[in-house]
Amino acid sequence: MVRIANENDADGFYHLWKLCFGDSDRFCNWLFENRFFPDYSVCLENNGEILSAMQGVPYTIRVRGKDLEGAMLCGVSTHPEHRQKGYMRKIFTFEMNLLRQKGALLAVHTPAVLESYFAYGHYPVADAAYIEGKSKVEKRDEFIILEKSQWELLFPFYEANIAKSYSGAIRRTKYEFLRRCEDYASDGGKCIVIQDTKIQGYAFYYEMENQLICPEAVANPDFYNALLEEIFALANGREVSVKLPPDIDTAQQFSSKKRCPKGVAGVCNIGGILKKMEISCPYPIEISDPIVPENNGIFSFNGTKKIAKPAIKIDAGHFLGVIMGYVSLEEVKPFVTIFNQDGYEFINQALPKCKCYIIDEY
Repeated sequence: MVRIANENDADGFYHLWKLCFGDSDRFCNWLFENRFFPDYSVCLENNGEILSAMQGVPYTIRVRGKDLEGAMLCGVSTHPEHRQKGYMRKIFTFEMNLLRQKGALLAVHTPAVLESYFAYGHYPVADAAYIEGKSKVEKRDEFIILEKSQWELLFPFYEANIAKSYSGAIRRTKYEFLRRCEDYASDGGKCIVIQDTKIQGYAFYYEMENQLICPEAVANPDFYNALLEEIFALANGREVSVKLPPDIDTAQQFSSKKRCPKGVAGVCNIGGILKKMEISCPYPIEISDPIVPENNGIFSFNGTKKIAKPAIKIDAGHFLGVIMGYVSLEEVKPFVTIFNQDGYEFINQALPKCKCYIIDEY
């Protein structure tokens, strides 16, 4: 049976998470005390045992400068002994329709294997850059480690440099930002900053015996190289991995830089998205969606369904990538049926590519 979760399911979700992802007890304890939203989560249960589950966390998501109601998916998992039985499609379909009922317009997530979600219409909408290598900078004796009591100082910094700068970014409230900081701290994360007269950059990091990992590094535009120097100096010869926005231009002294798709998204309510985006376009489009039935049909760009000949037909997932600015309509042309060439070209010009990035994972 597939159903909406409830508070009493926390233990079942916890044990499945531990089994599938192997995170520490300290992190899992914090996660399920602070990040478990049963009303936004679903599970497949058999004889009282949760065999497959996925969680949703309600968030506001920034898309081309507009704030859209949405959710982030996480903890998508199936018990190892019960895989290859179609459970994932069942819970995924249930979850996407639940999110629509809850008022979410889209769902984003950063899975380890992106291709696993293409069958459900969730395609890449954001890249991330990773700076990796060993220290090539001079060892330093002093670093500014920001104490937890001061982490709230970073919120407007995140807001300006991430939330308002990238399509796909979570528009965290101050409470949500500090909750994310506590998330890092729950598993031993610390925060280093660079500053002159004010803070110019920060990075949350985890120190291990032979490695230093930074899952969130943010700086004002001219200070990313200075922040990286600080991180590599702190590593003191250990291997380093730093996640950055994909458009950041960094010096080559930090060894390798790779850019790869990291975030995917799917449509809960295409009509609601089009209405919120306020895109001026006279040509209707036909949308197909195998997961959320209400997303099928011909839509005007004000979000309403209509009886008219569409300019193009495209599936909801690929069109979301265009709306968010990750790809142009021309780049997904193999997935487009064109009925009106003028309409196709108008839509392609009305939705140019833009900067996309997602830091959050849950």
